[in-house]
Amino acid sequence: MPYLDCKGAWDDFYSGSVSYLLNKIHEPIEKEGDEVVVLAQVLAHKANLGYEHYYDLHLLKFNDEDVRSLQHLKKLIDVSDDPFMKFEFGPKDGGRIIILDRLNNEQVTNDVCSEHSIGKHFALL
Repeated sequence: MPYLDCKGAWDDFYSGSVSYLLNKIHEPIEKEGDEVVVLAQVLAHKANLGYEHYYDLHLLKFNDEDVRSLQHLKKLIDVSDDPFMKFEFGPKDGGRIIILDRLNNEQVTNDVCSEHSIGKHFALL
């Protein structure tokens, strides 16, 4: 809800992706602690070329497993040993997929944080 408030989702039509997220408000929570995880913006880097224009996307799956919350996503990333990280975004019938190299993830994350003056990234929380 705070994210949608910041986007002005109730004021005017913002985008199809935000309108899609408005529908998520009325869906029941399956398990305690579940939350909608949204990719707000991709911070450009040579490792994610082609994805820099993605924003306001609802994350559904990571490496083919349903994502239940941001904390759950962190756990999935931490235990994954796949060479690639596959993020699937909604809506289910026409979303987007982002695939990133896992081997360079830590260095790329550090680079992006440094370039954008981000003190701590999620992996350090």
